[in-house]
Amino acid sequence: MSWATRRRFFIVVLLALIAGGLVYWYYVPVIYKAPLCTDGVMNGTETGIDCGGTMCSTLCRAEVQTPSLIWARSFPVTDTVYNAAAYIENKNNAGTRTIAYEFRLYDEKDILAARVSGTTIIPPLGRYAIVETGIPVGTARVKSTEFSFGSTPAVWERVPEAIARLRVSTSSMKLDTASPIPKLSATITNSSPTVRFENTVVATILYDADDNAVNVSRTILPVLGPGMSAPVFFTWPRPFSSPVVRYDIVPVIDVFLAK
Repeated sequence: MSWATRRRFFIVVLLALIAGGLVYWYYVPVIYKAPLCTDGVMNGTETGIDCGGTMCSTLCRAEVQTPSLIWARSFPVTDTVYNAAAYIENKNNAGTRTIAYEFRLYDEKDILAARVSGTTIIPPLGRYAIVETGIPVGTARVKSTEFSFGSTPAVWERVPEAIARLRVSTSSMKLDTASPIPKLSATITNSSPTVRFENTVVATILYDADDNAVNVSRTILPVLGPGMSAPVFFTWPRPFSSPVVRYDIVPVIDVFLAK
């Protein structure tokens, strides 16, 4: 093969490689699409369709435990109105933006006196209170309370560790049971110097000497800025049926709105 022929051969090969590279650069992104957690296909490192693995923040159903119910109870507020609470534990290293639930209150004859449903967020790893207040029951005397989560599966998402560790602190707690209208006040402080909390649900549970819950209530802090504090207040329209010896305040931070 002469030198001129070899030169033409190398030029042809070089042009072919350049052309092939251009074709690859142009067509491969069209033909091959990178795995996504929203493409409706199990691909990449996913362990299910658009869930699980190392690439998706959403967990597959098989990876999630339904939060366990520790107790559910109702408490008279007036002769015709009750508060209800469910104390739950989430053992998942993930949270859900919304999960449906239902309380069912039964009278002394096991007849349904009231049913109330709602939705709530559940942050990762912890115990939380779900509280419904002002439930009308008419003339019924509530004997038992049932609580359950809705039948529609919730979407569980991994939460960045830095966000999952966020907490608020409680101070200046004071319960006044001497007056006809019991009052509980406290100060809630956002311990993060950079993250703002929104729609923080703050529940309180009151206990008697036998560590039985006496009553509950809740309030919402719309905004709690970085390093800021805010007062919270809870009131009940009449004295409690048993003396209160201790009380817990259980904040639920919306980790999905923390920013």
